[in-house]
Amino acid sequence: MKRINCKYAEFLIAPSNAIQDTEVVTNDGVECRLKYISTCNNKDGEYDGLLDDACQRYYGCSFSTIRSIWIGRLGIVDDYWNVVKMEKI
Repeated sequence: MKRINCKYAEFLIAPSNAIQDTEVVTNDGVECRLKYISTCNNKDGEYDGLLDDACQRYYGCSFSTIRSIWIGRLGIVDDYWNVVKMEKI
C-alpha cells in the first residue's frame, strides 16, 4: 500500500500529484480507501472560490493555506485538485 503524505481526515483536498493510488496509508498509520468526490482543473485559479469554500468547510482555513501546505510537502503542485473521502479499511 502506498503512503500519502498527510494525516487521516474524513475528507482530503489534495493536488493530483499527491495521490498515486486508491488505497493508501497515511502518515499516522491509517489504511484508507479513497473515494473520489470531485476533481477540477484549477489552472489560472478558475476554481479558487469553490476550493476555498471546501477548505473552509472541512478544515476551517483557506485554500491558499492548504495549497501552501502541499507545496511544502511536495515542492510543486499540479493544476488538478481532488476532493476525496478517506474510508478506513
